[in-house]
Amino acid sequence: MSLTNKVLLPTQLPFLIAKRFRGKINIQRPKKPHFERQLLLDLAKPVYGTPKYKLPEVALCDRGEKRKTKEIDNPFERILANECLNWFNTSKMVIFLHLNSISMEDKTPIFAALAKNDMHLRCYGKKIISMATTGTRYEAVNHLFTSHQNIIFGQPEKIVTLFKIMKKAPQLIVMAGIIQDRLMSKNELVEYSQMQNIDVARSQLCAVLDSAGSSLVRQLTQGQQTLVGHLEKHVELNNASSEAPKDKTQTEPSQPTMVDP
Repeated sequence: MSLTNKVLLPTQLPFLIAKRFRGKINIQRPKKPHFERQLLLDLAKPVYGTPKYKLPEVALCDRGEKRKTKEIDNPFERILANECLNWFNTSKMVIFLHLNSISMEDKTPIFAALAKNDMHLRCYGKKIISMATTGTRYEAVNHLFTSHQNIIFGQPEKIVTLFKIMKKAPQLIVMAGIIQDRLMSKNELVEYSQMQNIDVARSQLCAVLDSAGSSLVRQLTQGQQTLVGHLEKHVELNNASSEAPKDKTQTEPSQPTMVDP
């Protein structure tokens, strides 16, 4: 080899050149694999049972017996259930949301805006909600859950701010809510958000009660005041009639008497 390199010029390209297969691959009738590969494919081939539509009705009938899967006690699920029940007990406003497809990039500003206004967005599954609310006064909310859903916990004073934030996230749809231990629909929540402040309502109630009391006092004393007015007018008329003759006698001049001569 060294002699050939000295006599002949060394080649820049190797003697073996890889060449791409230019023929067309037959997809419909592929080439059969070799024996070892075919053996591996046969061993790895899944075995399927008889489909249900081919089975007789006798084989499909379970005689009313349902197979029950053994439930595993998960301590972490119990911790989440206790946390969820604590949120229900400490929050006077609970809003249930229907979550459409939304990215975490769009959801993070909503989460931050709610947290800034003392509202907390949490996500729980149906099993956690069932564990937390079964046997409590919140058991009726289990019908709202089919899978993982988002819940907002807060105070009723923030409901106006909540609807303003929800306008920025059309993927989060308000379904229902609990206000002061009362389950409300979305329309009722909207009406509740449009109500005036509790202090204004209390002042209006006090004004109505005060007006009713003053009107009652006025109606009760109206007869007495009318009687007093009539008596005062009668006394004035009597005084005027008694003073009139005295004044007349004082004002008449004395006439001279005629004396016969």
